Amino acid sequence: MQVIIRPLQEQDAYTSVQWRNDPEVFKYTGNTYDHEITIESELGWIRKVIANPNDYRCAILVDGVYIGNIYLTDIDGYSAHYHIFIGNKDYWGKGVAKKASQLILDYAFNKLGLKIVKLKVRKENISAVKLYEKLCFKAVEEDGKWIVMEKQNIIDY
Repeated sequence: MQVIIRPLQEQDAYTSVQWRNDPEVFKYTGNTYDHEITIESELGWIRKVIANPNDYRCAILVDGVYIGNIYLTDIDGYSAHYHIFIGNKDYWGKGVAKKASQLILDYAFNKLGLKIVKLKVRKENISAVKLYEKLCFKAVEEDGKWIVMEKQNIIDY
């Protein structure tokens, strides 16, 4: 199984719009939608985010099939925020998120020269928390619902 990441493209909207309208895909994310996401709104969103110079938003491909997204947002030269979701449920639990995460973390630390990558995860998303721990993210803050984790620029995954 070959996992690669590449910058998001406008045509990705035609696939990602389906994921955005699947409540199971977005169950554990900070994004919940109380309305249907249309192709027009998804195209508008992709155009906006790919034009943002402080974000690096990528598609995750497995053997050439677009299956999810992974991002670095709020890149400031020192740190960034990490986000991931696997939209194609056929690829859940197959190790894709770990491989894609290793790729984007390598980009963050070795290409961008960042010192810290941060994330926020729901406590109840046990599989994500375990993944982030395997990637050597450390919990730095918790509340009733969320864990904030950070990874410093040390190659240890």
